[in-house]
Amino acid sequence: MAETISIDFNEPIALFPLAGSVLLPHAPQGLHVFEARYRQMVEDCLRPVAGGPVLRAKPIAMATYAGPEWEGATIGEPPLRPAACVGKIVQHERLPDGRHNLVLHGVCRARIVEIIEPEGRRLYRLAKMVPLESTRAMPRLVETRRRLRHLLEGPRLRRMASADAVRQWIAREDVPTHALVELVSFALLRDDEVRYRILEESDARRRARLLTGELEQLDRLVALADKQAWKDWPKGMSWN
Repeated sequence: MAETISIDFNEPIALFPLAGSVLLPHAPQGLHVFEARYRQMVEDCLRPVAGGPVLRAKPIAMATYAGPEWEGATIGEPPLRPAACVGKIVQHERLPDGRHNLVLHGVCRARIVEIIEPEGRRLYRLAKMVPLESTRAMPRLVETRRRLRHLLEGPRLRRMASADAVRQWIAREDVPTHALVELVSFALLRDDEVRYRILEESDARRRARLLTGELEQLDRLVALADKQAWKDWPKGMSWN
C-alpha cells in the first residue's frame, strides 16, 4: 500500500514524536491522540479531506526522541533523531471529547533537515524533510525471503506469538520482499534501537541483513534456552 501513496516533500510535514515507538514503511500503527497539541495536529491534517476519503489527509511524520522526553519543553526541545517515518492516516475515529483514534500507515523513511517550531495558533512542530531512499526499483532479495521462511518456519521461532501472521505474509506473492522486511521488523523486533537502525538505513539490502542477523541471534538464544534444564532457571524463571 505504501507504494501507491505519494508524499509531497515540498511542503512541511507535521511531526508526531513518540517515545518508545518506531514506525516503519508499510507497517500500520494504531494511535490514541489525547494531547491538545496533537489533537490540533490531527484536525489540521484532516482538514483537506472535507468529508472525502481519509487518505487525502496531510501526512504525519512519526519521529523519535534523541534524549529523554520531558514535560514543558522549551523551544527546540526535546531534540529529535534525524530519521522519521512519514505516514498517512488510513483509519480515523473522532471521539466526543476531542480525542482521536487513528491508524497511521507508514509510507516512506525520510530525514529531518529543519524543524519549524510552534508559532501563532499552531501548537505542534512541523519539519522540512527529504526522502531517505530513491524511488528506483527495489532489489528482489530472493535469498532474504528464503532465509526468513527458513527461520520463521523452524522449530524455535515458529513458537513466537506473532509468527503465524508473518508466515502468511511470506507466502503472499503480492507482498514484495523489501516490504516484507519492513513488516517483519515491525512485528517481531521489540528493541526500538534496532528498529531505528532499520528506519535510518537507506539501503534495502543492508536492512535485510540487519533483520536476518537479529532473527538468527534470537534463534540461537532460544536454542540455548531450550537446552537449559528448568532446575537451572534463575529464581524459577525461564531464560527465553
